[in-house]
Amino acid sequence: MKTWIKSSIAAAVIATGALGTTAALAWGGQCDGPRGGKAGWSKMEPEQMKAKMAERADLHLARLELALALTPEQKPAFETFKADMKARGERMAAAMTERREAAQPKTAVERMAAMEEMTKLRATELADSRKSIERFYATLSDPQKTVFDAEFRAFGGKGMRDGMRGGPRDGGGPRMGQDRG
Repeated sequence: MKTWIKSSIAAAVIATGALGTTAALAWGGQCDGPRGGKAGWSKMEPEQMKAKMAERADLHLARLELALALTPEQKPAFETFKADMKARGERMAAAMTERREAAQPKTAVERMAAMEEMTKLRATELADSRKSIERFYATLSDPQKTVFDAEFRAFGGKGMRDGMRGGPRDGGGPRMGQDRG
């Protein structure tokens, strides 16, 4: 290969690396997700994360309450449901803080055991949440159930999975499997 070609390739590689470094620094050094999304959550202090999660839960619950147009008879059931969801969020935040502060698993076997433990915890939390939702859902009219189904999807169902995969977040666009037209 000619010397000028090698020099050109080397210059292109260096320029590309420099451009990537500049972009990373311009974004504050956090290159773990899109700007404006949930990038950097893993770098937040536990109290910041807990406050942010509580804020998001309050927002989702307020939206849900408005969208459902609850009757006075349904309000106590919604308050119970809301309290259950908030308690679940606090337990999840506590578990995340505990995991962060615990010693990291060193071996593949230890990592698998930790994942298994977390899966059991999530399964228990999910079962408790389902029971709470079933109690509240039973108080809703058919039109309210339709609204609940649509609104709750973004509360923690598909909306959460999209966010974890780098997909649309917080209403930032169509979710996977939804019509884009």
